[in-house]
Parts: sequence; C-alpha cells; structure tokens
Amino acid sequence: MKLLIIFILRIKNIDIYVTGSNSKFLSTDIITEFRGRGEDIKIYPLSYSEFMSVYDGDKLDGWVEYITFGGLPLVLSMKSDERKMSYLKEQQKNVYINDVIERNKIKNDLELVSLIEIISSSIGSLSNPKKLSDTFKTTASINIDPKTVSLYLKYLEEAFIIEKVERYDVKGKKYMSTPYKFYFSDIGIRNSLINFRQPEETHIMENVIYLELKRRGYNVDVGVIETVDRQ
Repeated sequence: MKLLIIFILRIKNIDIYVTGSNSKFLSTDIITEFRGRGEDIKIYPLSYSEFMSVYDGDKLDGWVEYITFGGLPLVLSMKSDERKMSYLKEQQKNVYINDVIERNKIKNDLELVSLIEIISSSIGSLSNPKKLSDTFKTTASINIDPKTVSLYLKYLEEAFIIEKVERYDVKGKKYMSTPYKFYFSDIGIRNSLINFRQPEETHIMENVIYLELKRRGYNVDVGVIETVDRQ
C-alpha cells in the first residue's frame, strides 16, 4: 500500500497536503492534474522494527504477529485476533478491492477477486499473465485471456495492493520481460485475501525483506541461479 500525498503549498511552519481515495486519485493522476507541481511520497505500512518499537511483547511473538496481521498502524490498537482479522477483511474488501472495481469500471469482479487470491497464494513465485490464465482454467474452470489478466495486474499495481518485480538474467546481464514476481505492500492485507490460510513463513519473509529493501531506497530485481546436483 502507498498513501498518495499531494504537497500543494508551503508557508513558514505550515505544510498543506491533500489526500484522496485510490478510486479517485492515483499517482498517475498527479502528472495530469498538477503538471509538475505535485510530489508523490511513497509511504509503506510499518516495518518490523517500527512495529516492534510499539509492540508490547518479545521479538518472537512480535514476528508472528507481524507476519500474520501486517503493518497497518490501527491493527496494533486492537486487542483480539478476531477484531484484527475482521478489520483487515473489511479494508481489503470495502476499500482496496472496491476502489479498483469502481475506478476501472470492472464488470466481472469475480475474475479480479479470483486473480488476487491466486497471487496471494503464490507470493514469491515466478509468474506471468499466461501462467495465471492457465491457473484460472485448471483451478476455477474460468477462461480468461492473458491480456485481461495483464490489465487486472496493472490495476492492482496502480492501487498499491501489489508490486511487480522484474527478473534479471544474471548470466546474460539483462532484464527479462517474463516471468516476474509479485509482492504485497502489506502482509496483513495479503493474508486477509486468503482468509488467513497458508501462513508460509519463508515466502512471507521474502515479501517482508522486499518491503524492507524498498523502504531503504533500494531498487529490487529477482533472479534465478541454476544449480547442478552432483550426487
């Protein structure tokens, strides 16, 4: 998730900002509406260290909490797991998903929801629109064109739900157009999309590390290194 903040005026000791819903105002709109007079500030949910700075417990319990419910600040103020799950489900359904549907006038919202559930179940896996289209056919018996899948992925990226990471060919020293990986801007939102199933710690940790690198200002690519079994 990113929060779009538009810096519109500076007076001594005063900063004025305008924020907007994802369904009405995305980073791509800044160029059109403000023509260079706006600044896009990327704000991620709490990092693990930020989370632990206010978490009342030890590091191990905090880590389990963090990879389950993510880094949205309001989650920390909620006492029960049931309330946290309910809040995250409400956010992803009534804010995130609905914003994408409303903004892009999507008629078949079932396809979009199914797609994001598939991505949620396979974070850290190399993929592409063709592969995702094939998954639709085998798991949901739905025929959806790869071009439509690609368009939906673009919508989800624009709404800051997922981020695409390009694959870099280490041997050829060049970028490859496909396959690539998708990571979620918040783990709690990811988990809510699949009803808090599949708590694979290694895949979630990969997502957390990706977000930490982005927070620190790094550009992140993914690569594949082939190994030979010598046994």
